[in-house]
Amino acid sequence: MTNTVKLAYVLDACALLRLAQNEPGADKVEAILNQAQAEACRVLLHQINLGEVVYRIGKHFGWTVAARKQAEISLLPIKTVAFSDDIFWAAVKLKAQYPMSYADCFAAALAIQEQAILLTSDPEFNALGNTLNIVKI
Repeated sequence: MTNTVKLAYVLDACALLRLAQNEPGADKVEAILNQAQAEACRVLLHQINLGEVVYRIGKHFGWTVAARKQAEISLLPIKTVAFSDDIFWAAVKLKAQYPMSYADCFAAALAIQEQAILLTSDPEFNALGNTLNIVKI
């Protein structure tokens, strides 16, 4: 019996916001989520990045809308990865080395740990160079 490793994607807040607000690039995120629904890949999201999405929506559209979007996100084939010491310290090291937001460092650390493709529209990740596989939306 062989154990196959599924292709994994990590969404950063920008990618999920594109989907949540039906902005350009939402179709690419939706296509990957359709693959995850068919169990052809895994889609991961760090808890810090989920919080970033919810607070941004709440700030701009109100907390009722943010709560509704959070409920909608919970129905998607996305595994939210809880805060852990391993990812925390990896994110801290990335923040010390690269000019990136703290929240983005969590998405990057998760992608590196899981050997996943980071899905983003944020140019900030360019600072990482070849440290991880990035797909721009």
